[in-house]
Amino acid sequence: MKNGTTEAKLMVPMAVIVIVAVMALVGSLWVWAEQADNLARTREESLVRKGLDQIAADQSMLMTPITIWDQATIATAVKYDPKWVRGNIGDYFQKYLKFESNVLLDADGKVRFAYHDGQEVSPSLFTATLAQTQSVTRDLRNRYASDMAAGRGYSADSNHAGKVIAADGRLYITGASLLLPDAAGSPLLKHPPFVVVGMHEIKAPELAALSDRYMVSRISLLPRGKTPPSGNASVAFTDANGVVLAQLSWQPETPGKTLFLRTIGPVLMISLGLGLVALVLLHTSQKTAQSLSASEAKAKHMALHDALTGLPNRTLFADRLSQACERMKRQGGQVAVMCIGLDRFKDVNDTLGHLAGDELIRHNAAKINGVIRACDTLARLSGDEFVIIQTDSDGHSAATLAKRLLETLTGTVTLESGQVFSSCSIGVTLLIDGEIEPAEALRQADLALYRAKDAGRGQYAFFEVEMDATIKLRKTLETGLREAIHIEALDVVYQPQVDHFGKIVGVEALCRWTHPSRGPVSPGYFIPLAEECGLMNDLGAFVLRRAMQDSHRWPGLKVAVNVSATQMRHPDFVRSLGEMLAETRTQASQIEIEITEGVLLADDHASQLVPRDLRHMGFSIALDDFGTGYSSLGYLSRYPVDKIKIDRSFVSNLGNDPEAEAVIRAIVKLSKALNLNIIAEGVETRAQKNLLRQAGCQIIQGFLYSRPVPVSDIDAFMRDGGGKIVLSEEPEALRQAG
Repeated sequence: MKNGTTEAKLMVPMAVIVIVAVMALVGSLWVWAEQADNLARTREESLVRKGLDQIAADQSMLMTPITIWDQATIATAVKYDPKWVRGNIGDYFQKYLKFESNVLLDADGKVRFAYHDGQEVSPSLFTATLAQTQSVTRDLRNRYASDMAAGRGYSADSNHAGKVIAADGRLYITGASLLLPDAAGSPLLKHPPFVVVGMHEIKAPELAALSDRYMVSRISLLPRGKTPPSGNASVAFTDANGVVLAQLSWQPETPGKTLFLRTIGPVLMISLGLGLVALVLLHTSQKTAQSLSASEAKAKHMALHDALTGLPNRTLFADRLSQACERMKRQGGQVAVMCIGLDRFKDVNDTLGHLAGDELIRHNAAKINGVIRACDTLARLSGDEFVIIQTDSDGHSAATLAKRLLETLTGTVTLESGQVFSSCSIGVTLLIDGEIEPAEALRQADLALYRAKDAGRGQYAFFEVEMDATIKLRKTLETGLREAIHIEALDVVYQPQVDHFGKIVGVEALCRWTHPSRGPVSPGYFIPLAEECGLMNDLGAFVLRRAMQDSHRWPGLKVAVNVSATQMRHPDFVRSLGEMLAETRTQASQIEIEITEGVLLADDHASQLVPRDLRHMGFSIALDDFGTGYSSLGYLSRYPVDKIKIDRSFVSNLGNDPEAEAVIRAIVKLSKALNLNIIAEGVETRAQKNLLRQAGCQIIQGFLYSRPVPVSDIDAFMRDGGGKIVLSEEPEALRQAG
């Protein structure tokens, strides 16, 4: 009894000491966690504010091609022309620069023109916003006056300013630019310049994009007068007196508390664990039995279900289809088997990673489950391929379900790593014979799926007997292309790039393929086929190597080679290019790499680093198909682009569509403002050539001068014609058509 009392007296102080020590540890860790969370919140607030400032700066930069222009000065400061101002300030800024509101101020700061959503409005509409932009316009004018007084002149880089402002509880991206003549020594400078202010309201889609870009939780604009919830990160926009005009708020990351829980968890678990050891030992046998039973059930489930989605797998699908066919033999009717493939699913894996791809698959699995009946079966076979067994079906009900699935699975999906546009294609086969094997039913649905994808994706197709022949042809061409790349049985031809006098200044390398039995195959077919079959890297490497070898034949000429997004994303792309240069003894400066706008718009690791690596190696970079996406204009200042190619869709409309000519002129002015070279492709007529020359585009490419030709023809042009192509009275494109 005495020993027990003594032990109790010793245990109480020890327990108190342990409790106090644990509490002290917990308290110190909590203080540290609060400090870490405050730092994380401050970092996010700084990141969001800088991100908004960068967006405003990029947007204002786009104004300079239209504001540094003699005509802009003449139509405003010299003699005010309302019609010119409406078309080139109001309409142009809204349509092409996404400024839905525009204000033109004269040299005294008086509003001469106010515009909103396609029509002139009263200047009083902008009283609040102009008050917030006064500092921007004042600084812009002061910078201009200082530069002129110092004799430095002005440039496109110095003649724009952007700022995010708040007014009436709303946020706006604003840009300002002085209307100045083309040359710094122009006599038009004696007229004090006008200044244009463009405004674009920031709404929920832009805030969502900003959240995704900087990987913060959803940013929202608080109603006027409302304060952010406790603990939220926020960015406030105030007037000159410090009054809050608008405020952004979001839930910040809490790395300190997260780590705190991870740190203190083991300590608490150890303390609790010591007290629970006895209970655990008592129930060990019972839990072991339960665990074995659960493991057996889990193993059985995993054998028949897909691990990612929990849907039936191929084995269970075959069993369910066999059961459906047995019922069909007894009761009659039909069974529909639908094969669903997600469109361009590989692009999601390549750009956002496999975790994003898995998330998209789970999302679509849940969507499909919400559409089908309880008596139908949905299975996932592999990758992005789902299959549905629709019992008691017919052609009409199968088509109705396919249409509902297309509508349900088409649209923008928000993933943890960003937003993607998702759609699908569906192949359907109707079973009327209960003796069909599951593998044959699935093959028929697969063939119909191929037909739906070949027809342009985003649609459904029913199985037809003649589809076998189409798939066999595709397999034949795929096998032939694989063999042709392996033995280098492909041709590389070159299309000259010339100035308006016919002098060749460069050539573009283009791939051509002639199948041994089927003859010439269009690049519009075999290049997408190479992408889908995983042959694009090998095909692209072949064209690059051949272009480097042939470049030695024409010293002084740039050889342009188109590089696909698939090649750019390959981890060994830059290293393999260096090896090719060494192998062919080619200088990188002889080669021009052409990339499409889509590569830069992806905004992933490859699009950010690879172009810079190529520039450091000595390659020049051209942006192909330029003009097909206005959002790409801001990327020109961030990436090392040397040249832009005007897309043939604009060139083909020259002379027929005034908007096409206006776009080309805007692109030419933009290229000059950014010191970029420019070339137009797809030029087929003299009229197109003359309009391009008037617009300021000096280099052209197209059938007007030459179709893509073998190396021997380029040799002849350089040898016999002295590097010049003489344009005949009748354009070659028309002779070919005749």
